[in-house]
Amino acid sequence: MPDPTIWVAGVGVAGTLAGSALTGFLAARTERRKTEAAERQAERQQASADLTRSSERRVEHLRWRRDRRQAAYAAFLLSLGEISQLSSEGMILHAQGIPDRDRAEVTRNAITAALKDGNTKLATVRLEGPRPLADAALAFHEHVSFVGQWVRNRLTDDRPASTHAREHVHLTSQVKEKETEFLEEAEKALAELMDAD
Repeated sequence: MPDPTIWVAGVGVAGTLAGSALTGFLAARTERRKTEAAERQAERQQASADLTRSSERRVEHLRWRRDRRQAAYAAFLLSLGEISQLSSEGMILHAQGIPDRDRAEVTRNAITAALKDGNTKLATVRLEGPRPLADAALAFHEHVSFVGQWVRNRLTDDRPASTHAREHVHLTSQVKEKETEFLEEAEKALAELMDAD
């Protein structure tokens, strides 16, 4: 029979090898789990960072859109304000009996140029939207343009201004109503973009 010491030593060596193998296996498995957990954590952090960047880009885009809209609306209002101002000056000139035909022609030409500029500004506002505002802008523009053309035509009319005064007051009040509607829609459109921040 073999020597029991060799037998015990063999079992000891086998046990040590098995223990080492088991310890190595468990250590490798634990390390793999730690690595996988770290990778998942890194993925979650990356996804969170991507979401934050996406949200920041969205907010920045909304600010850009709001600024564009606001600039378009302001330019539109200034343009129509110029038409209204020139129309008022034309009516004053007409009320004076148009003493200076050259001045009347300058005013007529200025109204024509302002009407063209108003058309351009209207197109920009309609593109910027939204639809209810574009519709309000169109109605406002149509009224201001009508008054501008009406005054422009009155500057060549030899009839006294008193025959046109009541009509001018009526047309001007309609313009104010349309301006109010436009401003209300502009306020809503800009608020939508601000609320989305």
